[in-house]
Amino acid sequence: MSKLNILVVDDARFIRERVTSMVRESFPDFTVMAVENGAQAISAMQQRQFNLILCDWEMPEMSGLDVLQWCRAQDAYKSTPFLMVTSRGEREYVLKAIQAGVNDYLGKPFTREQLVQKMVKALSKQQKLSPEQQARAAAMLQADEQKKGGAPAARAGAGKPKGLAQIRNSKQTFRCAIKDLNLREVKVVIKNEGSFPQVLEQVVVDIEQLSGDSVARINGFVTLVQATEQKLDAAYVDVLVSFMDDDPDKMAHLSKYISSVR
Repeated sequence: MSKLNILVVDDARFIRERVTSMVRESFPDFTVMAVENGAQAISAMQQRQFNLILCDWEMPEMSGLDVLQWCRAQDAYKSTPFLMVTSRGEREYVLKAIQAGVNDYLGKPFTREQLVQKMVKALSKQQKLSPEQQARAAAMLQADEQKKGGAPAARAGAGKPKGLAQIRNSKQTFRCAIKDLNLREVKVVIKNEGSFPQVLEQVVVDIEQLSGDSVARINGFVTLVQATEQKLDAAYVDVLVSFMDDDPDKMAHLSKYISSVR
């Protein structure tokens, strides 16, 4: 069994504790260390070899990009999987991180399923996970998916939404509730009335606050359309839209809104 060392870097205590808990629940044989800034991260990496780094981007004094650049300049960390955990999804940020050698992104807010999938992907590429660890992670993800399937009311958006939205294509407008949202994409649920957006179709997303105030009109394209129940007459449909806009004002406004609904 591979006993790997995982480093979590985030200046927000809540995020550090949440990520640490998720990793320990999913990989109980891993050793997890959490620090609150870039300087502490570098100090920890100088004292111990870590196999995976989960690092926030926006931190005081030393950013996640600074930590990434330091890692890639060290022989011991040139190829260590580095996942940037951030709400920043603008093109310029993505390009900077790619150029510096980031392995993947995890957009805030995120689920345990999303975190585990990213970790398995990064560690499997370097053959760091044992067959037992891969099997356990797969079983856990399957169990999470079955739990979702066993709660149709929640999957249909019966829980408290993170906001309201409209998705507009060239023909019609769909009213929807927001299930998940970050600076790169939005997942919404719409009522199945016989028509819905198509995969790869370009759309405009109008995001509203629950009070009815408009937040932003963001251009994007549909990447997923999925029934919330496994039957032909499912009452609701999940739609995932990836954003194409890189307007700084829209992204700044959207970032504030995301923080307000966490």
